[in-house]
Amino acid sequence: MYFSKINYLKITKIKIIFFLVFICHHHAFAVESRSKREAITTPRGKKFYKGNRAKQYLSFTGGYSSDKSSTNQTFDSRYLFQSYRFIHEVNFDYKMDQKDVGTGNKKRYNIKTSQAIDFTLANKIRLFSSQFYGVLYHRLLYDELSSYYYDHRTAGGGGYIFFKDKWELDAGISNYVVKDMPTRVDFIASSRINFKLADNLTLNQRSFLFLDKMSVDYELRTSLIYRLNQKMSFEIRHNFEKRRYRDFKNKPAINDVSRAITVGLVFDLGGME
Repeated sequence: MYFSKINYLKITKIKIIFFLVFICHHHAFAVESRSKREAITTPRGKKFYKGNRAKQYLSFTGGYSSDKSSTNQTFDSRYLFQSYRFIHEVNFDYKMDQKDVGTGNKKRYNIKTSQAIDFTLANKIRLFSSQFYGVLYHRLLYDELSSYYYDHRTAGGGGYIFFKDKWELDAGISNYVVKDMPTRVDFIASSRINFKLADNLTLNQRSFLFLDKMSVDYELRTSLIYRLNQKMSFEIRHNFEKRRYRDFKNKPAINDVSRAITVGLVFDLGGME
């Protein structure tokens, strides 16, 4: 099931990248997943539209699957609004799992094992007609059948747009709460750069920093794109991530470093209005 509403949406480019060179180096397992931290900084990367242009997007999806001993139901919804002054994003995910448990006379059927809710609200608001903007974020993970029961984070901050939309820099704090664990406060900074170095050469860079009393997490993604012609570009990407954290106060800090290099060609297959 899928329904959507799109206003002023333009698809301008389809990218195909081939030939990858991938180099990774890992030392340890990170305390918090990268996806949770990217979920905070990714909405900040969306651009304000210029002029009176605006876009709205609304979708609903659902799914059901089963086998002889279990069933799975999902429901997801998305809403996005972008304009000159506002970017609002709302995501809602619901998942329920049921399965047969036990054996013999003790076997029970269609027992609910998970009923999880993932709700996210993200806002990016331009302050009047200036280059200053504010960012707000809240995410709630809730599953009454899970051992952690609930997990939620609230973040807020402000930023500035430099050099006519070529560089965005913001910073703020977040409050992270998980049941039966101490509340954690993080300092979060993120940056996005898009500079045209020459007529056919562009530099893109994305980075974020998470800092608290037990850990430091820094990630930098850099792309150098050289346009060969109107339909093809050559691209080099370099991803770098470093995490330093302590599992316990009386133990040495753990360092985790990851690097990746990607080389390829990007084809512009045209667009549609």
